[in-house]
Amino acid sequence: MIRSIVLASLLALPAMAAEKIVVTSGDTRTAVVELYTSEGCSSCPPADRWLGELTRSDDSELDIIVLAFHVDYWNYLGWTDRFSSPDYTSRQRLLGANNRQSTIYTPEFFVDGMETRGASKILDKIQQTNKQKAPLKLELTVSRNGDLLQLDLKSPPDRNTIGQVHHRYFVYENKLSTDVKAGENSGKVLNHERVVRHMSRAIPLNSQNQYRIPIDPAWNSENIGVAVLATSPGNQFYLQAVYTPVASLLTQ
Repeated sequence: MIRSIVLASLLALPAMAAEKIVVTSGDTRTAVVELYTSEGCSSCPPADRWLGELTRSDDSELDIIVLAFHVDYWNYLGWTDRFSSPDYTSRQRLLGANNRQSTIYTPEFFVDGMETRGASKILDKIQQTNKQKAPLKLELTVSRNGDLLQLDLKSPPDRNTIGQVHHRYFVYENKLSTDVKAGENSGKVLNHERVVRHMSRAIPLNSQNQYRIPIDPAWNSENIGVAVLATSPGNQFYLQAVYTPVASLLTQ
């Protein structure tokens, strides 16, 4: 995956410059690692820590997008996870159904939509994905428009795919910390990386696509990134993905 920062002159203010971040997918597939977790789950902190270690992997060794989805079904245990969403629980249920699971659980890892248990197996699947030729190309341009993040996505129509392709946009945040006061992790300080803070609906992928995301004042601007994932409908097959930090846009 190739990243670059482009300075483009503003038409209205020719003496000033507006920064754009351009991310282009590579010829091989970027692996997508998803962790389904909860601050109300006593088994989750070790998985969260391992996920943090994975995000610090050398980019030259592993081409990955890592996302942590906080589910809401453990909130009844006495601690409401502030990062949880029923939408993330629904996403996990869909992936569980795709994997013919009888139940979902936390912590649960998926690599490219496939349930994967154990660090060595996760790393093996990432490496297998990185060897596969990508069936399509993605070029993401991110800019700022006032209180919005503007995402422009190009995908050439000459794809090696069958049927419709969907895509989603994600915002993730790093270096988050919570002092848990109740529930199974009461008294612990939990640290999180790549926490999903926004997830779009599934959108048909065209050759030219646009999406705008309101900038949430609760986000720490220095730790925000965006990602795009292209899949077959229903997340049955993961096709390609791109991501980039956007701190340079949000801290202008």
